Amino acid sequence: MATVTGTLWDFGLASIAQYMPQIIFTPSGPATTETKLFATRPIVVTPAVGGAFSVDLKSTDDVQPAVWYRATVRWLDSAGEYVSQDSPDFKLFVPAAGGAIGSLLRDVIPFPSEVWVGETDNPDYGFWFQPSTNILWR
Repeated sequence: MATVTGTLWDFGLASIAQYMPQIIFTPSGPATTETKLFATRPIVVTPAVGGAFSVDLKSTDDVQPAVWYRATVRWLDSAGEYVSQDSPDFKLFVPAAGGAIGSLLRDVIPFPSEVWVGETDNPDYGFWFQPSTNILWR
C-alpha cells in the first residue's frame, strides 16, 4: 500500500473539522495486477481536528489498465446534515512510495482564463495563441 498525506483546510486557512468532512478516494475504474482484481469501491478517510489526513491506497504504478483516483471532499453542517461536496477533476496517480497529495496530481484542467501558447492546439484550453501567426484561436 502507498500512503497519501495532506491537510484539508478552507480558503481562509482554517480546518473544517467542525463540519465533519470526509475525503473519498474513488478509483477511475477496475484494474488488475497479475493475481488480483481491484474493484472501484471508494476509500473514505476522515481528517484529524487540524485537517491532517493520511490514507493507504493501492499504488497505480503496476495495474492494468491505467487508473487514477478522484478525490471528493464532502462536509456537513453543524446539525450533521449534508451541505455540499467538492469533486475536482484532478487525476491522482499514486506511486508505490506514496507522497503528499499535491505532488501526485496529473492532467489538472487549467482555469478557463488561461491561454495555451504554442504552435499546435492543446485541447485542455479554451483558447490558444499561435505565435508564428499572431492569431488567437478558439
